Parts: sequence; structure tokens; C-alpha cells
Amino acid sequence: MVGLLRLPNELLDIIFGGLDAQSFSALRLTSKYIKLATLPAFISRYFQTRYIMLSRLSLENLMEIARHPDFGPAVKTLELCTDHFVEFPNPYFHTTRHQGDILLTIEEGRCPPAVLVGSIDDAHSSGEEEDQSPGEEGRRTDEGSVSSQASYETLLDKVAYTSLWEEQEYIIMSGLAQAYITQALISLPNIEAAVISNMHRPWGALAHGRQTGLPPTNALDDSMQVQFLGQVLRITLTAIATSGAALSSLAITAGVLSREAIAPDILRPSESHFQYYKNLPPSLTELTLNVSAKATRGAEDRWADDLSAFIGVFRQLTQLDLVITPVDYGPRVDRLKQLAPKLQIPNLQCLGLYRAYCSVQDLGAFIVRHKATLQSVTLVQVGVSGGIGHWRSLFALIRAHLPRLELSIKLCTAAGLVLLCRAEHENGEEFEDSFDVGGSHEAWTTAIEVIETR
Repeated sequence: MVGLLRLPNELLDIIFGGLDAQSFSALRLTSKYIKLATLPAFISRYFQTRYIMLSRLSLENLMEIARHPDFGPAVKTLELCTDHFVEFPNPYFHTTRHQGDILLTIEEGRCPPAVLVGSIDDAHSSGEEEDQSPGEEGRRTDEGSVSSQASYETLLDKVAYTSLWEEQEYIIMSGLAQAYITQALISLPNIEAAVISNMHRPWGALAHGRQTGLPPTNALDDSMQVQFLGQVLRITLTAIATSGAALSSLAITAGVLSREAIAPDILRPSESHFQYYKNLPPSLTELTLNVSAKATRGAEDRWADDLSAFIGVFRQLTQLDLVITPVDYGPRVDRLKQLAPKLQIPNLQCLGLYRAYCSVQDLGAFIVRHKATLQSVTLVQVGVSGGIGHWRSLFALIRAHLPRLELSIKLCTAAGLVLLCRAEHENGEEFEDSFDVGGSHEAWTTAIEVIETR
């Protein structure tokens, strides 16, 4: 053990980083010297991103961390999870999934994904470092699974569950949740990003599950749950605007499943909230959105207007990652055709488009309209309505107007066939479904010649 402590800190970080949560926790219990030596790795593992939910327990834990001299400065990302309590819980139809990073999920073609949840055990106070031993919250979980339903009917403590639901409603309606988050953002000196998602399990969810016999749900597939998501969105944006925190990034990524993706009318701010959003920090330049290609009933004609109005709130935007989750049934909807003419982002430098179905004419027109500032485009699982000739015409258009543009393509299609790039390797000619093109006129000319579909 003494020999281990004599190693350089860089090597210690590598060693500690390779341990799973249970082994890491056991190591920290061996001696006070090891506990002190592992403190930087402990902080990096459990405090760079904090996952919270709108419960008093979770929000008060966040405040304790924000006030802590070591933990507070380590927090870079605050993720507000949609786990919540419902008025009438039904153990047989109660779903809780924790699926991981949505953009990585799409890029790797995984659904549902299985991703390590980085959090800490609910049973420990956040007041002192010695009480912060990672436990169940930091271990691998069955991320793609739903809660075990059959066992909850007899375990559900309806009184405890109702009490937590009432507390949740009170802290939302009274403004207490917004006050907690605002103060936390003010107190976290190095906060950079905020996320609204149902992809990770928040701190507090396990404790509430043990308390009631039924964990909070993070499903978003009925009107009441969508309404809750709207509340989380308004609370978060108002807290960001009020706190003055110099965030650089906001991601709203709830829902890999098509029935859970957000319809744009949920995003569009009311006039009263729009006044608050005018105070969003100018440092907020990166936006990630996961929206459904399906519109809410009665708002079909407003899909593009609602989405463009929300994106327009972020006046200094330089990077936009947009996921347009397709509908499960029926014909594919070309939403970019409606959106592209309405969306003008004056400072856009990086564009990411995921899972969209569109024509190369609309995609090309949007890219060319931003040629004064646009530097890179990433297309992942984008399907175009025409054949390989359409992709070649898009490349030719970019060559003519933005030859220095860098384009990254992953798992895209043309008329249902996979778009491939022919490449020479040591073992001969190979075809790749993920490739980068662009940077010069000559590179675009070569790309036009080597792409095909299969």
C-alpha cells in the first residue's frame, strides 16, 4: 500500500479510474491515507455531473454539495432528471428506464443503450466528504430494463408515496424548486452545462424507492407526464436566467423512444416566460434538442413555428445538435422542409442533425444559408428521400459554396439504402458507413466519386 501511494498522481488516477464503484469504495475504506489519495478521483467520478430530481431530498443534497469547498467547485454539469411521483400510481404500469447519453446512443445505433450511471448512494449525507461513499447509485444497473412490477403491489406504501407526491407538487407550485436550483447555480463556481433528460437515474431516486416501495417514474408518454416535463423546462430556464450563471451549454434530450420525444409546442415559451428568457446568459452558445417528428394534436400546423421560436431564444447560438425522432407508425415526415426556411441562426458554426428524414434540397439550402459562419456539420442516421445521386448533388453544392466545410456522416441512408464510402486499406478496398469528408475543393470531388449505397 505504501508503494502504491508513492506513485505519481497521474498513475494513481489511471489505476483508480479502472476500478468499478464497489472496488473503488472498498479501496477508500482501507486507510485514511488511501482515502485522501483517492479524493481527486472520487470527486472526478461523482461530482463533475450531478443528477437531481424535483424532490426536497434531492434538491437539498444539491445545495449541500454547492456549499462544499471541494465538491462544489468540481460540478461542471447539472442534469435535471424527469423522475417524478404521480397522483395515482399503478404498480402494473409503472415504468422507470435509465438509458444513457442520447447522442452517443444514436451514433452507436443502440436503443435502448446500457450506460454506467455516475451517482452516489442516497443513504449518505453530502455534508462531509467522509460520508460520501459511493454505493448502489454508482454501480452498473440494468439500464434498459423497466422496474420489477409484480413485487410492488404488496410493497407500495401509499401513504408515503402520496406524501412525496404532495411535497413535489408544493415545491413546484410554490417556486421552491426554482429557488433551490437558482441558488445552486449561483453557488457552483464552475458550472458549465445544464441538461433536462430522462436518461440517467437522479440522486434520491433509490432512497425514495426504498421509502415507498415504488421508485419514481421517468416515463413521458401521457399528457400529465408531458405537463410535468414542461414544468421542469420552465423551472430550469427561469433559474438559469435568474441566476446569471455563465453556462455554455443546454441539452433537452428526454426520450429515446418516439412516444416520449418532446413535441415542439411544449418547448415554445409563453409570453410571460419569454420575458425571463431574454436574460439567458450570452455565454449559452450550445444547444441540444430531442424533438418528435410528430406534432401534438391541434398543433400540427405550428410544429416548425414552435421549434424555431424556441431556438430563437438563444441569440448567441454557435452549436446546434438537433434530434428529430421519427414516428413509430405511418409515413415518414420531412420536418426539415418546414423548419429550414424559418430557422436563421446568425452565429451558427457547428450543426448536428440526428435521425431526421429530409430532402437534400432542404438540407443543402439550410447549410448554404449559413455559409458565412458554418464550419462543420454532423449527420447521424439521416435518411434522404432520393438515391445516391441526391447525396452527390449535396456534396457538389457544398463544394461550390463551402469547400472548407467539414462533414461527418454516420449511418445515413439514401432511399432506404446505407450510404457508404469506399476506402483503401492494407487488406484492400473496404466500404465504411461512418466517414468524414470535406476541407477542400479536391476532397469534395474525391468524395463524390467514392460514395455509393448498398
